[in-house]
Amino acid sequence: MKILIAEDDALFRRTLEELLLPAYELQVAAHGDEAWALLQRPDPPKLAILDGVMPGFSGPQLCRKIRSSAETSATYIILLTSRNTVADIVSGLHSGADDYVIKPFDPEELRARVRVGERVLNLQSSLSTELVALENALVNEHVLQHLLPVCPSCKGHRDNVEYWHEVQDYLSTHREAGDYQQICLHCQNGNSSKHTAPAEVLMELHR
Repeated sequence: MKILIAEDDALFRRTLEELLLPAYELQVAAHGDEAWALLQRPDPPKLAILDGVMPGFSGPQLCRKIRSSAETSATYIILLTSRNTVADIVSGLHSGADDYVIKPFDPEELRARVRVGERVLNLQSSLSTELVALENALVNEHVLQHLLPVCPSCKGHRDNVEYWHEVQDYLSTHREAGDYQQICLHCQNGNSSKHTAPAEVLMELHR
C-alpha cells in the first residue's frame, strides 16, 4: 500500500520512514503544498500521515482540501501533532482526519494505527467490488426479464423466433443465468388458464 508522509521536521520524517519501510511504499513531502501536489498525481496514496503544523497547508487545512475533492475524499488521514488538548483533538477530527496521533509517539502505536487504516481501506475496496457485482446482477436481472419468454409455472411462451435468438446469445455468455426463472403475468394475476410451450423449446431453455 502507498502512504504519504507530510512532515517538515527532518527527524520525525526520517523516523516515520524507518518505521514504515519496507512494508509500505512511501511518498514523502516536507510541506503541505508539496503533499497536496503528490495527492493530485495519478494513483495517489490512499493513506496520508500529516503533520499538524508545517509550511504551506497545515495538517487541518490539508484535511479539508482532501475531503472537499472527489478524487481524494476517500483518503485515510492520520493527523500527527504535538497539540494534545481535547479541543485540539476534536478540531483535528472535525477538519476531516480519521485518526489523531500525538507527538512524541510510540512506534508500535503508530504502526498499529496505520494497520487499522489499511484494514479500513481494504474493507472499503471490498464493499466497492461487491457493489459493482450487485449492480451488474441487477442489470442482468432486467435483461433476463426481457429475454425469457417462457413461464416455468404455466409454460406459456411467445411464438417469436427472435426472442429465442436473444435468449441463446445471452445464455451463451452468462452461464450463471441458466437457472433463472420468471413467472408470467397470467400466473402473477392468478389466471388458471394454461398454455403449453413446445417441448423442444423448453428443453433448449433448460440445457
